[in-house]
Amino acid sequence: MDKSKKKRKKKIIVVSIIVIVIIVAMVNIFKPKEQEKEKIEVEEIAKRSIATSISATGVISTSDTKNFVSTLNGLKITSVNVKEGDKISVGDVICTFDTSSISENLASLNKSLNATDAQGNLTVESAKRGLNDAIANKDKQLSISKTDVDNAQKAYQDAQNALNSAKQDLSNKTASLNNYTTTYTQAKNSYTIIENQYKDLENAYNQAKYAYDAKQSAFSSAEIEYNKYAGGNVPENILTAYNKAKTELDSANIALNTANTNLSNYKATYEQEKAKYTPIQNNYQALSSAVSGAQSNIATLEANVTKLKATYDGTVNAYNTATTTADSQIASMRDSLSGAEISSSVGTETQKMQIKEYQDKLEEGTLKSTVSGTVTKVNVKAGDIYTGSTIATVEGCEEFIVEAEIDEYDIADIKEGMKVIIKTDATREEELEGRVIYTAVSATNSTMQTGMSSATATQMGSAGGNATYTVKIALDTPNERLRLGMNAKLSIITEMKENVWSVPYDSVYTREDGSKYIEIAKNDTGEEKEELDVETGIEGSYYIEVISDKLKAGMKVVLPKIDTNNSVEELIEMMGAGAGV
Repeated sequence: MDKSKKKRKKKIIVVSIIVIVIIVAMVNIFKPKEQEKEKIEVEEIAKRSIATSISATGVISTSDTKNFVSTLNGLKITSVNVKEGDKISVGDVICTFDTSSISENLASLNKSLNATDAQGNLTVESAKRGLNDAIANKDKQLSISKTDVDNAQKAYQDAQNALNSAKQDLSNKTASLNNYTTTYTQAKNSYTIIENQYKDLENAYNQAKYAYDAKQSAFSSAEIEYNKYAGGNVPENILTAYNKAKTELDSANIALNTANTNLSNYKATYEQEKAKYTPIQNNYQALSSAVSGAQSNIATLEANVTKLKATYDGTVNAYNTATTTADSQIASMRDSLSGAEISSSVGTETQKMQIKEYQDKLEEGTLKSTVSGTVTKVNVKAGDIYTGSTIATVEGCEEFIVEAEIDEYDIADIKEGMKVIIKTDATREEELEGRVIYTAVSATNSTMQTGMSSATATQMGSAGGNATYTVKIALDTPNERLRLGMNAKLSIITEMKENVWSVPYDSVYTREDGSKYIEIAKNDTGEEKEELDVETGIEGSYYIEVISDKLKAGMKVVLPKIDTNNSVEELIEMMGAGAGV
């Protein structure tokens, strides 16, 4: 291509990019608001086989020499059916191997698979029973616990109602007491006045009686002295003392009679007032006692309510604990069931793969030619133990191979014997298998490219000035649709790991400290999520291995949102303008 054409092409690419940018900008400006909220995408975390590969483009070519090898290393060769100089055709037997050990291993593995299937089924069924038992046990336990909660709640509610009734009763009795207090106070005040008056009269009578008794005693003493002189002359002093004692006794008697009369006269008034006051006092005391009793009853009921509330709270906590325990047990049983199903599936899958390998090896027990030509070399004989070397060489066969040029960045990672996945337009979606049979030790130069066909040179030319190296790939699954010069897309498998946890590459995030994590969806929509720390392993073209002891079947990873503002680069790449702009 001349310089003017290159400039014209570059201008077209630049104009195309500008047009794309304008279109994307207009789409973002007029995009409906309801579309702005992007749907959160989630994907289930699964165990997959992940391979790292080097992609390349090659051309179908031919090789006139075919070296026959086998994968049956270590087996005895039972017969060699060709010799140097023989002309052979496709399907002719080259040699046979003693595959009795493979047959025995296959039979043993089939038997083991049946046992593994049976054991896996037993384990799964046992896990299912455990899960069903856990669900049934939850219903039973919660039913009992719920009955305890209901009974405790009813007892607590009844006690609360009784307390409320007692408080209302106290309020009523307190109101009655308060209403009666005025009547009682008035009656008490009136009675107290009369009672005090009566007590004063009673005290006066008692004092008069005490004075009278004292005068009586004094008079008796004077009278004894006076009687000593009966019928005779009484001494003046004794007579004077006698008369004085008699006069004082008469005065004390008059005072006593007066006090007694006053007390007797007022007693009727006192008794009448007391008769009026006593029932009022009794009624007041009864009301006071009722209030005190109600207060005491409330204190008892409050203590009972507190006790029953604690009992009710305890049953609720016990119910919640039983629910949590049962749910945890069910979750554990579900995990056990999932684990049993996965273990059963993985265990049998591995054995099935081994069985397939043994079956393939049995088919390889008879090595047949895949080409027509002349046997030029035979390197084994009957009775030899095969070590992996070339068994026989056939020349003049014109066998299809794929030639590709690998960039200097990748060539060091490619080794002979590596598996290759091959796709062509002619074979549609069918994936052909091949293996690397040759890697160049020096870079492809212009002289070598000049010697190739124009089609091969165009497809395999060095890109961007980097050195490239020739790699040849044998086709292990030939196809009649292939023709010389056809283009082939190659994936050279450099590493493979089977049955590993994997997620899309972009769903793994790296923190500033270098630790990595993925976002686990806590619900089906992925709107609720949590971070799970992981380590990463082998990387594929889309999936990457993640390692964590917390990973389990059924988990879903939240996929990163697609930023539509960055779609310009994608559109540019789709337009083929990614290089040279």
